[in-house]
Amino acid sequence: MEPIRILHENVIMDPGGIEALLMNVYRHIDRDKVQFDFMGHRPDHAFYEDEIEKLGGKIYRTPKFSPFPGGYRKYIGAVEGILKEHPEYKVIHCHAELNLWPLKAASKLNIPTRIAHSHNAKTTVNLKYFFFLYEKMFIKKYCTHMFMCSTPAGEWTFGKKAVSEGRVKFIKNGIETERFEFNEAVRAEKRRELGLGNKLVVGHVGRFMEQKNHTFLIDIFSEIHRLKPDSALILISDGRLMDDIKKKVKDKGLENSVMFLGNRGDVNELMQAMDVFLFPSLWEGLPLTGIEAQTAGLPIVMSDVITPEVCITENTYMMSLKKTAEEWAEKVLEVCRDTKRINTRQQIIDAGFDIRTTAAWLQDFYIRHYNEES
Repeated sequence: MEPIRILHENVIMDPGGIEALLMNVYRHIDRDKVQFDFMGHRPDHAFYEDEIEKLGGKIYRTPKFSPFPGGYRKYIGAVEGILKEHPEYKVIHCHAELNLWPLKAASKLNIPTRIAHSHNAKTTVNLKYFFFLYEKMFIKKYCTHMFMCSTPAGEWTFGKKAVSEGRVKFIKNGIETERFEFNEAVRAEKRRELGLGNKLVVGHVGRFMEQKNHTFLIDIFSEIHRLKPDSALILISDGRLMDDIKKKVKDKGLENSVMFLGNRGDVNELMQAMDVFLFPSLWEGLPLTGIEAQTAGLPIVMSDVITPEVCITENTYMMSLKKTAEEWAEKVLEVCRDTKRINTRQQIIDAGFDIRTTAAWLQDFYIRHYNEES
């Protein structure tokens, strides 16, 4: 018997929180029963595509989404074309922030199960922001199910009433806890590999985009480095603002203390090498990296705009973005002095953030709804 096929819609399957969650689930479902395929609107070959195809998934590309008439028609036409050519899709699971339009196309073509999944709590006020507001007005009309990674994310996309009435399902951002649990031997080896010696190592994982607030992160580290010169900063991922941040690092004379590591497949091991995780985001849904860092036993100093639903261990500390970089730096150093690294994996599992729990629930959901429509 062939597995059922689920179509996931996202921008591009490059490293990021949404993509990491999708790949974690994909690796842990029973692929003899459920297969994932992916639809995106970027022309580039994505980081995860080779693994997706190895696991049995398909990749569909559409023209880049544009809210303007010409681009919109091309995008919608391509989405409808894919859905018409593949009637096997009875479930479409949409993850991109502007996901009203693929859901609308799926509704027009009577795809029976249409999931809108909110992964972010807010965005900055720019041209795209007004399209988000438009989407929020109509998205409940075109989806059959609403998922959220956190209460703020659900309220942002679907409204407080829908969340309070229990109409939005909280899907926990599960991780492979065994890969991230604290390991002293891995820590020592990774620090040797990176030449970190006995330095205080501050870490961050996140795309170089406005949301992650790298410019303030560099200001904070500059103060940390002033107070403790024997310190280093590890930055993992890439993104369109990377060159701007590299310039800022150079202007502050920190080139020898900041490591830009790009996209990596060993984030779990790199977290072992860190001493503290710094997370001054401007907004988030429920950040997967926050769960990973806690599983690695790291203390986290994060902005207080991040939902407290991410706080599982006692070593999570929230700071206002109104505080100065110096105040943040002092808090980071205080946390490092007061925290003893321990194995926290069981706490993460008990809180429901192991990927096996998430994957099992989603697999059951997909199969149940697919079979109801067969």
